[in-house]
Amino acid sequence: MQGGGVPESFLGDGLAYEESLPLAWTPGPLAEGLSLARLNADNQQLLAAEASLDEVRVHEALKDESPALLHELQRLEFKINILLRLTAEISVRGNVLPPPQRVKLTSHALEWFGESTPPQAASGLLALYINPALPQSVKIPCVVEGVRTVDGSPLAQLRFVGLSEAVVQLLDKLIFRHHRRLVAGARHAP
Repeated sequence: MQGGGVPESFLGDGLAYEESLPLAWTPGPLAEGLSLARLNADNQQLLAAEASLDEVRVHEALKDESPALLHELQRLEFKINILLRLTAEISVRGNVLPPPQRVKLTSHALEWFGESTPPQAASGLLALYINPALPQSVKIPCVVEGVRTVDGSPLAQLRFVGLSEAVVQLLDKLIFRHHRRLVAGARHAP
C-alpha cells in the first residue's frame, strides 16, 4: 500500500463484482433529504429492472402448463429482449457512455482502478453503468476513503453513503448473480 490510503481489506471478505464498467464521477456535496430519496428510488427501480433481465423463470413457473402457452411466452420474451437491445443501442448513440474503467464493487463500496480516479477525501456522485442493455446509470453518493497505488496505477476506494436497505440488497443480488455466472462459465470452460 502506498499513499494516504486505507488497507487492502477495504471491501471486506464477501463477494465482489470485478469488471470493466462505464462510470463517471461528479464531485460535489453528498445528496441529502429529498434528493437522496429520489436517488434511492431511481436506483432501486434500475437495479430491479436489471435483475428482471437476468431472470428466466418462465419455464419453471409454467412447467405444468400447456406447451403452446410456454412457447408463446418464450416468443414474447424474445421480442421484448430484442426491443430492449434496440432501445439501448439507440440510446447509446445519442448519449455517449463514459469509458469503461476497472472496478471492484460490493454493496457498500467500490474500488476504482485507473488514472482518472478522484482524490482522497473527495465527495460526489458516482454514475455506474451496470448493464449494456440498460443505458442508464446507478447513481451513488460516495466519499473517497483512500487512494493508493497498485502495480504503478492509482486505485481509489469509495465508500457509498446514504443508500437505502432495498438498494443495498439489490446490489448484493447483482453481485451474487455476477459471481454465479463466473462460476457457471468456469465449469463450462474447456
